[in-house]
Amino acid sequence: TCLICEAEIAHINMGIDACRACAVFYRRTKQSKGAIRCRRNTGDCAKEGKVLECRRCRYDHMRSIIERSQLTTSVEADSSTVDQESASSSVATCADLPSTSSGTPLIDRMRLAYNVMTRVRKCAELSMRPADKFVHPKNIDNDTYKFIPATHGLASRAAPVLLSGLFNFASFAFPEFDELPTSERWFLVRGCFERIHIIESSLRSVKEYPNDETVFISYTMTLAPETIDHFLSDCDPSINTDAATRICSALRRNLEQTAGSKATMRRVNPNEDEFLALLALAFWNDDTTATSDSLTRMATSNRDAIMKELHAYYSASGRADYATRIGELFCLLVSNESVATAVVEDIELLRLLDLFRDTKYY
Repeated sequence: TCLICEAEIAHINMGIDACRACAVFYRRTKQSKGAIRCRRNTGDCAKEGKVLECRRCRYDHMRSIIERSQLTTSVEADSSTVDQESASSSVATCADLPSTSSGTPLIDRMRLAYNVMTRVRKCAELSMRPADKFVHPKNIDNDTYKFIPATHGLASRAAPVLLSGLFNFASFAFPEFDELPTSERWFLVRGCFERIHIIESSLRSVKEYPNDETVFISYTMTLAPETIDHFLSDCDPSINTDAATRICSALRRNLEQTAGSKATMRRVNPNEDEFLALLALAFWNDDTTATSDSLTRMATSNRDAIMKELHAYYSASGRADYATRIGELFCLLVSNESVATAVVEDIELLRLLDLFRDTKYY
């Protein structure tokens, strides 16, 4: 039974007997910058059995339960006679594993895998910047670095970082991925690369650049209408003016398409769990997985698991219209896939014209 609202629960949340709805309420309220007040101005709504009628008292009641739980855990830890070295080893092994009591274990694994992947990408991209854009390690650690306009050379080096990161992401999020032969693992990663990049770029650019057409080319580099010419600043010197004009035209067309995807992303505005679900559906897309029966079965199983967890998430959050919401997410997914396809087609055309001579990764 939930200690806050007394609803029946099958799993604990936030380390205490709390339903998912109360856990979501607590996290959102804690992150909110707005002040909340007791509806009765007494602060006793929880004692009077009316905790759900007052956001202030519901939050305070849950905070006190969590603090008591943490205090108890701290006391138990202090009195433990377990060898310190063994304890440290256990923490190092298990601290980052998602809770098995969660109602969304797949999304939780993806959250951890994605966070690790983005940290690796951030460090790798910032470390490969030229000397005049050097970023001190402490600024990398505390995220006080600046995004820079992308160039052809830096973007080409960032692409394999994301590709290799997707292998690790898939290995952790989807354990059966490691059972596939190398050729099929590469086929999956190559097939989802641009899809996942467009989804992530659209969402991050909406957050960071809500009022213009700037998009992310990689995790730390951007592209905007006014920086397209700069993109070719470190390109192959043998590329002539006509070739450069064609490349810039393709980039402008790609930017317009991505800006359209950005507008759709802004309208749908997925939260973190929905974003992770979109990544999973993009990874196990029909176009890539339809090439073999084993991949089709694996993709179907993972897509079904994601949909079940989305249903569980919406149900626990008390959202009544989640069928409509899922429809919006699928429309967003289709929109992003069409943009990804157009981007890949433009790049392939430039390669056929021998205007793009970078290594072909996908």
